[in-house]
Amino acid sequence: MATLFEPLRSRAFRWLEGTGMAANIGVWMVSLFGGFLMERLTRSPVLVSLATDVSPLAGMVAVVFAGAVADSSDRRSVLLLAKSVLVASLGFLCLVAATGELNAASLLVGVAGMGVANGISSPTWWTTVGNLVRPEVVPVAMSIDSFQWNIGQVVGPILGGSLLHGAGPAAFFACCGGVMLPLVAFLSIWRGRSDLRLSSPGGAAVESFLGAMSAGWRFFLNSPGLRAVAARTALYVTPAAALGALLPLFAARYLHTSAFGYGLYLALSGAGAMVAALVLPRLQGSLHLDALVAGATLANAAALAVLIAWPNRFVTAPVLVVTGASWVWSTTTLIIAARQVVPQWVQTRALSIFYIVLMGPFVAGGIAFGVVDTFLPLRVTLLVAAVALVPGVVLIPRFGLPAVDRASLEPVVSPTLTVGEHVHPDDGPVLVLVEYRLEERDVDEFLEAAAELRVVRRRLGATRWGVFEDAAVHGRFLETFIVASWHGYLAQRAHYTRGDLEIEQRVAAFHRGPGDPSVTRLVHPDSVEAARSRSAWRREMFRLVSDRPSTR
Repeated sequence: MATLFEPLRSRAFRWLEGTGMAANIGVWMVSLFGGFLMERLTRSPVLVSLATDVSPLAGMVAVVFAGAVADSSDRRSVLLLAKSVLVASLGFLCLVAATGELNAASLLVGVAGMGVANGISSPTWWTTVGNLVRPEVVPVAMSIDSFQWNIGQVVGPILGGSLLHGAGPAAFFACCGGVMLPLVAFLSIWRGRSDLRLSSPGGAAVESFLGAMSAGWRFFLNSPGLRAVAARTALYVTPAAALGALLPLFAARYLHTSAFGYGLYLALSGAGAMVAALVLPRLQGSLHLDALVAGATLANAAALAVLIAWPNRFVTAPVLVVTGASWVWSTTTLIIAARQVVPQWVQTRALSIFYIVLMGPFVAGGIAFGVVDTFLPLRVTLLVAAVALVPGVVLIPRFGLPAVDRASLEPVVSPTLTVGEHVHPDDGPVLVLVEYRLEERDVDEFLEAAAELRVVRRRLGATRWGVFEDAAVHGRFLETFIVASWHGYLAQRAHYTRGDLEIEQRVAAFHRGPGDPSVTRLVHPDSVEAARSRSAWRREMFRLVSDRPSTR
């Protein structure tokens, strides 16, 4: 148990998690009762599902921009902005409820605002939690974070159900906003260590906003391990979202419970999630991540099958405990898998994309099963969801979760380049040529190793890549790749990791010519300096024309 409490030695970690736990009570209250409230405002299964799904849908829009900002700015400010938006959204819902204007549309607007806040916050939060502790205890820290998150899933439904039953929606939303104020206060005064402010302190080049966004997507698309995590996430989350989206309808049709009783059922799901978060660190030490996700997936499917067979109050309680535990085991393990394959310089952007991969199937699955429920009985819809969980286990050999040594992701320092004064950061594109001289027997192995190097170059910024053999000189090969600008090329060199360098050195080892493979860097002649010269020429011509005396 000492290992479990190891992350709590960090004071900043304790404060962040403590105030975050209070805020999560309010988040869970709205997240879990949004569908319940919508079911009272409308009988449409699609709208009831949308009340649950509109929050992650809005979050996916915000997270695209938030990751790029958080990797190049003060993460505390990003978190503070997110939590302020969260409180403002709840203030809006409190206002419309107090004035009697709460309806399906206003509820969706307020919940969407909360989704925007969560989208801004989540990837930055995951990165910050990992940076507050030593690398070897990051999985434990993530489990503690999941545990405190799910405390809100236990307390939130009970408190929310009591407020809805006794005081009404206005007091409900006011309480949700009030418990978030300690976190806002902490973020207002916390400054954090220097390594929490910039992802790459002292980097050679600062990326533009659009460049940072494109770098994150490029890294994701050229990282096989991260794509495997994304595939497994989608395979699990899509069908697992069905029960959460349809639970308000299930409660109304089969459980016939009040708001307080509905909250107690949801608290059981949170209790299962809390137990899972406590047990998970021990299981991670003895089981592969694939086994954890597979076991959780099969448990979820079995629980749904039991609920379909016996849809009553006594069966629903243990089923929700199991599904809550399964969700935490799977999603926390997948977050850890995504985080461990990403270097520090692009971590928040990559986790932002992972958030989209996590929430996208959640939204799609919830809405899709809501649509299916309009045409099929509810129990049949849940049966479809249970069967849809099976491919996530069957396809493990195709999409196995990677195990990566974090030491291979540590950055390496590239040698300083000597360039002419005529080269400016915005010049480009840049063509890089690397010349190799090979023996005939090494060509096939060289090309296989070069295929791995292609992934590295593309992941770090190359827009095009290729290997060509000289038609006149047998054994002379040129590796070519293009980077959009000189600034981008410098960023590429600054982001090499130990693992990337090992691949580059493995390719260079096939070189049989004198010295190391020669590298030529060419900048497109349509440079910034040329553009400035043309602008100066145009200004001079305009001045001469303007100064010409009139002939009239």
